[in-house]
Amino acid sequence: MVNASESKESRTAPPKYHEPVQGTVFHGDGREEALLKHLNSLPELSDAETSNLSLQDKSQRVLNAIHEFGKGENRYLMSVGDTKGRQVEALVKEKKPKLVLELGTYVGYSGISFARHLLELHPNSIYPENWSSDANEDRAGYISLEKSEVYATTARGGFKLAGLDKVIKVVTGSSSPNLRNLRKTLNMPKPLKFDMVFLDHLKPLYTIDIKVLEEEGLVGPGTVLIADNVVKPGNPAYLSWVRATPEQKRKSLQAPRLTSQPPTTPNPPVEEWETAFHDGPIDETRWAPEEAEGTTAEGDPGLIYSSQMLDGWDPYTGEKDACEVSVCTGRED
Repeated sequence: MVNASESKESRTAPPKYHEPVQGTVFHGDGREEALLKHLNSLPELSDAETSNLSLQDKSQRVLNAIHEFGKGENRYLMSVGDTKGRQVEALVKEKKPKLVLELGTYVGYSGISFARHLLELHPNSIYPENWSSDANEDRAGYISLEKSEVYATTARGGFKLAGLDKVIKVVTGSSSPNLRNLRKTLNMPKPLKFDMVFLDHLKPLYTIDIKVLEEEGLVGPGTVLIADNVVKPGNPAYLSWVRATPEQKRKSLQAPRLTSQPPTTPNPPVEEWETAFHDGPIDETRWAPEEAEGTTAEGDPGLIYSSQMLDGWDPYTGEKDACEVSVCTGRED
């Protein structure tokens, strides 16, 4: 379980570089390609300048460069940022996961932040490019799913500059159908599962994708789920699923699957975030968005999660935000 006192320590909001971005163009307009070109042009990121640096220092230079680029006009980047990111990094170092799954690579900021600790934590493990079909081999690695080939290309460039191309494997394509085939894609036989999952992609896909992962046995007792942006813009359906009891989930699943999107539950006042959604809207989780591309799933309602928020801010607008950390503590048959 996450240490509550650590997650609620007093922090100062970051400087404001951009106005709120919801409802405006804030990605996919060429800024991602421009970022990769910018990173490759920086002398301080060249092999000559970084060859003698530690992995932590080398990767931090790339993170700093990405963040500085994102401060510019029309350059807002959808990244986890420093305040939430530091807390997730602390979780990585505390939990020592070997197999980490990320949904939503984008430009690679979170991948660099979190994956850079794996080599130090597991120096003798086998990383993705050398995985075989042997379920008993000592595997470690950071698997990141990204729908956009453009974003994946930018992220791979950043991973290489950070010295993490051995640690991180990017899988491109829509998340929900990819998750159904992920064991085959990764040559990842049962009973292997992920120790940690970071969700930072299309918000309506959070719940269906966790259900797919549950059904495929890719998450289970011991897995730590970390979902970004559960305050901004919010995700009541996902929070309802990980905060519900097995009895609540089983009762909801007795009803027919929804074929159209139900009315969305509004976000609560900020002071009620931690106590909300324990009694619903569980029924909203019976709907799968069009972006799931026909994938449906009921999940494993017997899994029990213990959840807590890690609060922070958007790194560029200073808006309040949080990650939900849900530790799977067991299952109830």
